[in-house]
Amino acid sequence: MRKSAFILSAAALVALGACVTESAPREPDLFIAVREPDPPAPPRLPNPAPPAAATPAATTPAPNSQAFARVIDLGQGVSMLMGQGGNLGLLTGDDGLFLIDDQYATNAMANLAKVEELAGGKPRYLVNTHWHFDHAGGNEVFADAGATVFAHANVRKRLTGELQSVNRAGAVSAPSPEAAWPVVTFTAGVDFHLNGQTIRAIPAPQPTHTDGDVLIYFVEADVLHMGDTYMKDRYPFVDTGSGGTQMGFIETLGRALEIAGPGTKVIPGHGELATRADLQAAFDMHRGARAAVDALVKQGKTLQEAVAAKPLAQWTPRFMGPGGFISDDAYVTVIYNELKK
Repeated sequence: MRKSAFILSAAALVALGACVTESAPREPDLFIAVREPDPPAPPRLPNPAPPAAATPAATTPAPNSQAFARVIDLGQGVSMLMGQGGNLGLLTGDDGLFLIDDQYATNAMANLAKVEELAGGKPRYLVNTHWHFDHAGGNEVFADAGATVFAHANVRKRLTGELQSVNRAGAVSAPSPEAAWPVVTFTAGVDFHLNGQTIRAIPAPQPTHTDGDVLIYFVEADVLHMGDTYMKDRYPFVDTGSGGTQMGFIETLGRALEIAGPGTKVIPGHGELATRADLQAAFDMHRGARAAVDALVKQGKTLQEAVAAKPLAQWTPRFMGPGGFISDDAYVTVIYNELKK
């Protein structure tokens, strides 16, 4: 197997079509159908032209069904894979393929085939950065293909349903199939020694995006995968229904800054490749946002008043960038509620 990383030209992603909902049928006893008179027949044209051939309807791919489309070579056999779902990390070499995250269940087979096509084999080791289905949804497919799945102990508990996760709509997530459950779990971190790399799985110092977040650091290649504890130039999603906390983002970004050096390549959970300077900007934003909301809490402001005050105005131009789905108001709400506990 080649030890060198591979590069794939970016492929354009096909836009998803809009859903069409049919109207409900009427009850037959609530109306009477009245047949209109037949319209007069149109005049017959001499030598009518043959009907044009029907154009086949464009096929719209199912949501989150496509394989990753971009491969960014980060050196020493390490690559960042970008597509639908969270960013993946991949290490190639004679000791076997090492993969970070696997995106959705719906594109897992496509991702597996793409990895085989580009790297000449199937992943032997798979680490989940957390339990969410845009990062760990493909576990079952990759495990069935021979990968051993590693994760924080709380990832397994959330995938089994031992720890229930409540989404923002108040629904409880269903357990994953048993084949998707990590078979090796840890709470204090673990090191892998593969393909000339020391790979450190480092648990977040406290619950951050969820209560099972893990950072993955390739020591020799100087590449740090952050999972969703960092999404480049976006306000964070604090998944309080999975134990996440805003203070955790401050603590975890602080830990990442201790690990990263000036040349460290940072793989965010979502977004483009980042640098230590980007991590610093996010760290400063999280701390500043907490201080700004805390000042309003101490002034006795209600949640509605705190949101209306727009305390994050100085950071919003950068951190409500493209691809983000958490607004400044939503982030203020999370911080306010956490401070009021």
